[in-house]
Amino acid sequence: MHIAVFDDNIADRKQMERLLRRQSDRYQKEGKEHFYIDLYGNIPALLRFPQVYDIIFIDMANPDEDDERFKTGMDVAKLLFEIGGMKNVVMCSSCHDYKTLAKEAGIYDELLFIDKQIRVKDLEEILTECEKRLGDPIPTLEMRGERQTIYARENDIICAEMIGENQLTVYLTENRSINLITDIYNLFEQCAIFTAICPISQDAMINVNHIKDEGFGWVIMDTDKKLKVAFAYRGNIKEIRRRLAAKQKN
Repeated sequence: MHIAVFDDNIADRKQMERLLRRQSDRYQKEGKEHFYIDLYGNIPALLRFPQVYDIIFIDMANPDEDDERFKTGMDVAKLLFEIGGMKNVVMCSSCHDYKTLAKEAGIYDELLFIDKQIRVKDLEEILTECEKRLGDPIPTLEMRGERQTIYARENDIICAEMIGENQLTVYLTENRSINLITDIYNLFEQCAIFTAICPISQDAMINVNHIKDEGFGWVIMDTDKKLKVAFAYRGNIKEIRRRLAAKQKN
């Protein structure tokens, strides 16, 4: 789940980030999707790609010094709805009564509301309501390289292998790839939201749905890339296939 926090108070931004990261950890333990959180303190940055976010939290206590159109966070929310494609916009009320302002703006029903100081229980309720509005989203993994960011669904990922110390390459469909500063263990943990990803050695992992051929100690992916399967990892592919088959029956 991709979440943006827009707040002109840096302390409030950081506090919301801490609360969301704790909720994200809880969600992952429950097998739900990880939260990807971006923080914004200025309006132009938020407005670059607002449609990518599943949830946007908004509060703006003071008028924008550079643009007189924006006096409160409600002005930001109205512009977001004019842009279109918004999923969940949550107004965080501090010095402004956003419920009243939303009724005056005619967008009360489109918004969600939470009061500061934000309580964990209230945040949990908001996140639950956002999930209901989103339905059953397709799990997506955010991969941030040095020069690009890719949002990959499970079937987008073909395989990944280490190319150096704390450096690996993820190979994707449509002849794409991305280099990451991490290791196979960390990447595999991030891929816990998927069901077909399988480690085959200390240096590589694959998506079993993209296997073209296999033999003793090796697999060939559907891109014709050949990878070694370590002896201790030989049973992993069979186990992942068993789980996938069981899931299809259910």
